[in-house]
Amino acid sequence: MPGADMSQGLGSPARRLGRHTAILLTGQLGRLGIQGIYFVVLARGLGAVSFGAAAALLALASMMLPFSSLGSVLLLVKNVARRPADVATQWANALALTIFSGVPLIALMVIGAGWMLPVSLPVWVVVAVGLADLVFAQVVEAARSVFLAKEHMTRSAYFPVLVQVSRLVTVLLLVLGPWKLTPGSWALSYLAASIPVAILLATATYRHTGWAMPRLSHFAREWKTGAMFMIGMSSATVYNDMDKAMLARLSTLEATGIYSAAYRVVDLSYAPVRSLLSAASPGMWRAGSDGVASVVDVVRRQLLRSVAAYCLAATALMFALAGLVPLVLGPSFSDSVPALRALSFLLILKGCHYLAADTLTCAGRQSARTVAQVLIAAANVALCLVLIPRFNWQGATLASLLSDGSLAVALTWLLWRAVRRERAAASSRA
Repeated sequence: MPGADMSQGLGSPARRLGRHTAILLTGQLGRLGIQGIYFVVLARGLGAVSFGAAAALLALASMMLPFSSLGSVLLLVKNVARRPADVATQWANALALTIFSGVPLIALMVIGAGWMLPVSLPVWVVVAVGLADLVFAQVVEAARSVFLAKEHMTRSAYFPVLVQVSRLVTVLLLVLGPWKLTPGSWALSYLAASIPVAILLATATYRHTGWAMPRLSHFAREWKTGAMFMIGMSSATVYNDMDKAMLARLSTLEATGIYSAAYRVVDLSYAPVRSLLSAASPGMWRAGSDGVASVVDVVRRQLLRSVAAYCLAATALMFALAGLVPLVLGPSFSDSVPALRALSFLLILKGCHYLAADTLTCAGRQSARTVAQVLIAAANVALCLVLIPRFNWQGATLASLLSDGSLAVALTWLLWRAVRRERAAASSRA
């Protein structure tokens, strides 16, 4: 049967979730393993200073990512999970809006790079990274989301892996060949690796969904929800990545490299939780049709204990093994050891706030999540402005811990309040 996927087999919801999580986690671990090798090659090849410039540029691109499809990719997952027959139109809309939004976002990235980076990078370097991350990588993300929403987990898992394989091959060719690894040559290799994969996977997705013209009138009916997704995701990237960009501006590129290396390890360690939440998201969206309590019940039965156990164990392991960082990345990253030990506690905080955040989103409470994230993002910027000039990367670390901790408390409170209100409304109707 065309478009069939072995991950859609029969079984209990718990077994199906376990199978889907295992598939996505395998893809995540493969992707992150390749990313880890890429990260080591790039860090060792560029050194702390040039790696800091590359990290700041990638952080700037990351802050633009939520706007790259105007929220249509998340709308695709929600709508296809609930109405699978709409897949062709939803895919066409997401692809068109991703391409359409790319040009202004890259222009903003060029302006932002001129303000944030302490060194002057050529405009073409910024444009190359912007095209790679804001257009071509987002085409892959939209394609991946089609298969995620339809619970065809195998293809959803390996699409991002292909991007990372292509990027690793190009940077290895650059390092092993007669060329010199610089921020400029890296940016060109980064773009060259992204283009063919995006074209290949977009073609494969069209073969699965069938051809459809974009119908932006469908998007127009939901643009407010899309805007809430964009703003929420943007604020999340601010408190995840603004610290790196501000370190480059307010401190030194060496400090940016040290902090970014430690933060990257934490981010990689979050992969199993990300896989579990992705696997559960179609079921959470469907449960959201019945209200907040239904989504909370899915989270409590299928996710809560696994996420808590993993985050606690991984935090302890990162703290214990942080001393290995300079052995892997080189002696210029020796200060990343205390940075990683402090940042390891972010994993627990992230586990808490992402569980609450995704529950709110799937239950139709995205606006509450967005408001909380925007307020925390603003607080994070203020903390970075105060702490980074005085305490260098230690200030960025403290700002991250305070911001993620505050967000975990705020979102948990919002979720508790939403459940109470829903139960009170049900009691009054009875």
